[in-house]
Amino acid sequence: MKGRSTLFLLIGILALGTFIWIQESWRARVPSKEYLRTKLFDLDAETLVSMQFKLTNTVIKCVKEGGVWVAGDPNEGMGRADVALILRMVAGLNAMGKGTTITAQQLDIRGLDAAEYGFDQPNIEITSVDNSGRRTWLVGRKAPLGGMVYVRESTSDDIYTVPDQLLSIIPTKPDQLRDLVLFSGEAIGVRRVEIRGQEGFIQLVKDSQSGWRIQQPLSALADPREVNAYIESLFSLRVEKFVADNVSDFSIYGLQGETRQIALEGADGTARMLVLGDEIPDREGDVYARRADDTSVFAIKADALDLLRVQVAHFRDVRVLPVALEEITSISVARGSEQLVLEVDPSKGWKISTPMIWAADPIAVTELAEIWEDAVIIQHDVATNNVAAEWVFEFASTESGETNRLEVLPTLGKKDGLLIRRNGELGLFQINLPMVPDSAIDPLVYKDKQIWKMDRNEIQKVSVVHSGQERQSIERGEAGGFSPAETNGNVRVDLISTGRVLNQLELIETHEYITYNPRELEIYGLSDPALELHVGLAGTNELGRVLWVGRETPEGFYSMVKGRDVVFYLDSSTINILSDNLLFEPDPVTPNGE
Repeated sequence: MKGRSTLFLLIGILALGTFIWIQESWRARVPSKEYLRTKLFDLDAETLVSMQFKLTNTVIKCVKEGGVWVAGDPNEGMGRADVALILRMVAGLNAMGKGTTITAQQLDIRGLDAAEYGFDQPNIEITSVDNSGRRTWLVGRKAPLGGMVYVRESTSDDIYTVPDQLLSIIPTKPDQLRDLVLFSGEAIGVRRVEIRGQEGFIQLVKDSQSGWRIQQPLSALADPREVNAYIESLFSLRVEKFVADNVSDFSIYGLQGETRQIALEGADGTARMLVLGDEIPDREGDVYARRADDTSVFAIKADALDLLRVQVAHFRDVRVLPVALEEITSISVARGSEQLVLEVDPSKGWKISTPMIWAADPIAVTELAEIWEDAVIIQHDVATNNVAAEWVFEFASTESGETNRLEVLPTLGKKDGLLIRRNGELGLFQINLPMVPDSAIDPLVYKDKQIWKMDRNEIQKVSVVHSGQERQSIERGEAGGFSPAETNGNVRVDLISTGRVLNQLELIETHEYITYNPRELEIYGLSDPALELHVGLAGTNELGRVLWVGRETPEGFYSMVKGRDVVFYLDSSTINILSDNLLFEPDPVTPNGE
C-alpha cells in the first residue's frame, strides 16, 4: 500500500511538472499582449535621484547630489558618475516589458511558492527613488526556456518574466558607472587652455575672430594645429583605475599645491581641471591624478606628464600667413610708391585692379599666395634696429573680414632669411625666405596669358598686311562663306589657309609679357610692323581688333594689340599661321583648256 501511494505521488509530481513545462514553453513562444504594451520598470529620468543594485557580493549605487551624479560602492567610496551611462541604463531598464505573469493564485493552484523562482535568495535587488517614491525589484533565477528571467516587485506577489538582457544592463562592478573621461564635450568648443607645469604658466585663449592666441607668458599668435592637437591629447585621457574616494589629504599622492595642473574652459564657461601627482609604486607606467572639483584619486597613464612639460614655444604660430588660400579674396603688394592690387571678381575670378585693370591668371596669383603660405618662422623675437619696411603684403578675406599684413624689412645684403613683422605685432620674426623678387610687384607677372578670345562665327572680315606687300582681305558673305575684298584682281580665297587662320584667331595666348605703356615701339619693331592683322567683328560691342607683329627674337615675336599698349611674345607657330596667304591667283586657262 505504501509503495502504491508513493507511485501515485510520483506520477502526480511528474504530471504537474509536465503541465508547468508545457505552459512555460507556450508562453515563451507566444508573448502576450500585456508583454508588448506593459513596462516592468517605469523610471522617470528627470526626477530620478537614486539607483541601487545589491548583488551577491557587492552593492553598487548611483546618487544625484546637488545636481551631480556620483556612483560606486557606498561602503568603499563613491565618485563622479558618467551621466550618459546612467541615462542609457535607465533607458534599457524602461525598455524591459512584462512577459508571462504568474500570480499568487496560480502559485497556490500549482502548489508552488516564490522560492521555486529564485526569490528566497534573489540574485539582484534593484532599488530606485524618483517622483514615484522608493521602489524595489527582485531578480530571481533564469527561466528554463525562452531566454527569460523572473522578476517581481517587492510590494507584489506577482512574478513576471522579462528578457534576460536585463542582466547585461545591470552594472556588476562599482566602477562600471564611474566617469572615466577626464575632459568631456567637444574639442572644438574649448575656448581656454591653462597649463601649470615645469615650464611655468601657459595660457591660451581662443578669440572668435583671430583664433588661438597665447596670453601668458607672452602675447602672440598661437598655431591652431598645435593647440588643437594638444586638446585632442587631453580628450583622449582615460581613468585606468580608481584608487581612493572621499580623500581629504591629497599630499600623500603628490596632488597638493598649484603645480602640475591642466585646465580647459568651454564657450559656456564650464571648466574642468586635471591635477597630476606622483608615480604609483605598484602600477608601473601610471601616476596619481584627480579632478580639481572631486575628492576621488585615480590612476592614469604616466604619458600625461608629457603634457605638463610642453614649452610655450611649442604653441607659437610658425606660419607666416595664417589664412587658408581658398579664403583669400584680395592681395595687395606695396614697395615705396609702387602698388599692385589683385582682387576676386565673384563672376569672373581673379583680376588686377591696380595699377591697371586686367584679367589675372589664377595660377600666378595662387603661386604668389603659396610662397607665403609655405613660409615658416625660424626664429621669434629677433632683435634689430628700427628699420622701415621695404615691402608690405596684405592678404584679405571677405568671409572672415580679416586682413593679414606682412611687413618685410630690407635684407641689407643678408641671405639667411627675411625679417618680417606680422599683423602689427611688436616682435620681428626671421623666416625661411631669403628674398622678395622684384617681379612680385610686376602686374604683367599676374596678367592672364589669354590675349583675346572670340567666336569664329562672329568674325566678319580679316585683313593681313605684310611689310612691303599688298593687303590681303577676305569678307564673309550672306551665305556665311568668305570671298576676296578690297581687290580688283583675279584672286580666290584659299579655304585651307583661311580655316587655319580663323581657328587661330579664336584664341590667342602668350607665354610671356614684356612691358606695358612702352615709351618707344621702335625697339620692338612695332612702329613699322612686319605683320599687321585686322579682324572685323559682327554681333558684338567691338568693331574689331588689330594685331601688330614686330621683330623676331629667340623667345618669339614681339607683338601688341593696338590700343592696349601691352607688348608680349607670340611663338613662331602662331605667327606662321596668322601670316599665311588668304588669297591666291588661279592658274591661267588656255583656249585649249591646257
